[in-house]
Amino acid sequence: MKSIFTFFLIFAALAFSHAQQTVEYGGLQWYLDYEEAKAVAQKEGKPIVILFTGSDWCAPCKALRREVFPHPEFQKEARGVVLVMADFPRFKPLPAGQYRKNKELAARFLGRSGLPTMVAVDWRTGKVIRKITG
Repeated sequence: MKSIFTFFLIFAALAFSHAQQTVEYGGLQWYLDYEEAKAVAQKEGKPIVILFTGSDWCAPCKALRREVFPHPEFQKEARGVVLVMADFPRFKPLPAGQYRKNKELAARFLGRSGLPTMVAVDWRTGKVIRKITG
């Protein structure tokens, strides 16, 4: 009985760890894992757009979420890309390991840019297509 319970726990943990990690933000679904988003982008032939944000403290980030993301034109354009969010909140905790992933993305794609910044990335080359800050 104990071995069945142990097997179930291991199976559940593996299934959960491979579950799609997305979050709703500004009326859109954003991937939290770049590698997962990259696989989806490859499958769908779409570029990746990474949002670097401070969701709970950055006033321009909050305005972007409130005023730009819900706009029908932005929603239409967002369907043509795979969205990734790298959040750097100050007042709410991130899930285990997420802060490290976000820091790695920032080191690779953000550079010295401030928040919010959106970076379009070609999944084939990993090169930045365009960067918009502010």
